Amino acid sequence: MRSIPVPVRERILQLYEQGKSTREIAAFSGFCVAAVRRVRQQFKTRGTLKPQTHLCGRKSLLTAARQARLQRLVSKEPDATLAELGARLDRPFGPSTVDVWLRRLGLSCKKNAARRRAVSVLPIFF
Repeated sequence: MRSIPVPVRERILQLYEQGKSTREIAAFSGFCVAAVRRVRQQFKTRGTLKPQTHLCGRKSLLTAARQARLQRLVSKEPDATLAELGARLDRPFGPSTVDVWLRRLGLSCKKNAARRRAVSVLPIFF
């Protein structure tokens, strides 16, 4: 769902100031009554007409403490598997999560030809 453009939001507030009803403004702007009402409410609470973005979604579980612990684990045992690294953190994490975190830290896993599941963590150089 796309947000209402800022110029339209400004026009909605102008129409409210002129004494127009929410239904009239909704009919004029082409948006639903709830969206028009929300523009006014958000302006009152936030004080800005800019759309609210990037405040939703799940927070990362990779805290600074876990990041430091993961880096220490990798430096001590660079040939540990992703499952082993995940089990040694403050709480167990799956191999896919550990893989994502290692990539964020600039580390990659190199598969061992003899044993496909074994990985060694190597720094990525560009």
